[in-house]
Amino acid sequence: MKDVARLGRPRPLLARWLAPAGAPEGRFVEREGAAVLAVPGRYCVSYLLVGPEGLGVVDVGSQADVPLILEAIDWLGRKPQDVRWVMPSHLHFDHIMGIDALARRVGAPLALNEVGHATVTGGRAPRFPAWPYLWRAVPTWPLQGLPLLPAEDWREGLDFGFPWGRNRFRAPLLPPFAHGAELPGFPGWRLWDGPGHADDAVLLHHAAAGFLVCGDTVRNYFGGEWNPLLCDRVDYLLTKALIRSLPVTTILPAHGPLVEGPDAVARLRALPPWMP
Repeated sequence: MKDVARLGRPRPLLARWLAPAGAPEGRFVEREGAAVLAVPGRYCVSYLLVGPEGLGVVDVGSQADVPLILEAIDWLGRKPQDVRWVMPSHLHFDHIMGIDALARRVGAPLALNEVGHATVTGGRAPRFPAWPYLWRAVPTWPLQGLPLLPAEDWREGLDFGFPWGRNRFRAPLLPPFAHGAELPGFPGWRLWDGPGHADDAVLLHHAAAGFLVCGDTVRNYFGGEWNPLLCDRVDYLLTKALIRSLPVTTILPAHGPLVEGPDAVARLRALPPWMP
């Protein structure tokens, strides 16, 4: 295997300059039978869960990230057909514009929780953070390196993850995963609903390893912080309480580098209102 630090695109200069935590990095973490590969993409970090029977991919923000994921699969010594499912941490554009393209490329189905499944199949309208709070999202774009949408996303990706998006995936859908469900083929991993930032947000947790793949529930622009951009504050308080109840020593956020250590959750900051 080649050096994991060379996997994927170069770390954006703006993110290295502006985000105190720095840009996300390609990382492979393995502990207590669990293994995860972090692949920084155009808008967010994709995570590959490694199981004895296959791979699971969480978040593909851009269609331009598909080659990066295929490269990561090769880095792991696996084949594209080893992907058992592709899963969004939540249905926001910067996490799903490339999901359908990757799923169809590798011949894998999409995995969603019950809320996400109802949203995609048309039974539930997605909620987004209220407009007065969206200003906080604008400064985070340069903190990520000011990524621009490639042509592939303009052609097809705009149908996914926006308030006007239909989210009509062409890849097949698995039956929805329930709150607390074990992930088949990935021993020790469970899916927990984690609403607040988005109604359909999920957390993937491995208790023995202390791994938490958390989408946008936690970010790491400033050293590790609770996300202030919310669609439901009550739900978010419940999600924070859930995270604090779990054994977590490695937080794998969708934006920024990993947050690590036995006090990883305790170190997370609640940002003041003037910060993005």
